[in-house]
Amino acid sequence: MKKRKIALIFVMLAIVALSSMCLPLAKASAETESITAANSSINNAFGNVLAAQKAGGNVTQLLAQMNIAGSLLTQAISSYNAGNLANVTLEADNAHSIAEQVNSNAITLKNESEIASRNNLLIYLIFSISCSLILTAVLMLFWRHIKHSYVKKLPGLRPKGV
Repeated sequence: MKKRKIALIFVMLAIVALSSMCLPLAKASAETESITAANSSINNAFGNVLAAQKAGGNVTQLLAQMNIAGSLLTQAISSYNAGNLANVTLEADNAHSIAEQVNSNAITLKNESEIASRNNLLIYLIFSISCSLILTAVLMLFWRHIKHSYVKKLPGLRPKGV
């Protein structure tokens, strides 16, 4: 009976010791997941900001927000590496939310830039065709005037005395 109590106490102490060791690992896993999610969303947002820039959008404000998200993620990683797990999730989640906002803004900017680019192309095309038609009409009128004056002078230009 006494051995049984000692074994039970030993098992209880082992369970308490193991649970105290596993709890920080589970908490560290949550911090790691939030850092990974933030890093993934920042990479995704960066790709969409780059696409918006290639489409002709002004991405200055988006890059400023990306810098804020990047610095928050850097702080979260530094806190995690230092063992200060209190602020890691908060900083990583803030970086994740800023990156998601930048991502949606970049997609919107890309779509608007592509529409504006197509509209500008259409305007330039219509302008070029219109100018070409007007220039052709003016040149035709000028040629007609020159031809008419030349034909009027032609009878008086006959050679004399051959």
